[in-house]
Amino acid sequence: MNPAVQSLPAPRPLHVLVAEDAPVNRDLALALLRRLGHTADTANNGLEAYFLAAQVRFDAILMDCSMPELDGFEATRQIRLELPTGAPTSREVRIIAVTAHGEPGDRDDCLAAGMDGYLTKPLRLEALARELDALGP
Repeated sequence: MNPAVQSLPAPRPLHVLVAEDAPVNRDLALALLRRLGHTADTANNGLEAYFLAAQVRFDAILMDCSMPELDGFEATRQIRLELPTGAPTSREVRIIAVTAHGEPGDRDDCLAAGMDGYLTKPLRLEALARELDALGP
């Protein structure tokens, strides 16, 4: 881990939704987000992620691709197309795929589903910081 990243404060604190069904992966994401100076809420599946996005304002969503109830691909499609007008989270929210799949074409599948970024598991601080920094000031 790059020591410089550990001590850099976030350009601005973000409120992030972590949509992840595996407790270990969810806890890692939360710890990394805290280290970067961000706050987060969690959803255990894609359906919860969709309903939370309709009720709470998020700057970004870390979306696991393989979840029960509603996978990350379908949850992303629903957020992009069906989020109610006036919902606290914009339909243009940055959605970052988080997946254990790192095969050729997996990134393209995520982007085609409407996700804006792509991270592989296990999450790494530098990669997460880079994806969130893409939100700008």
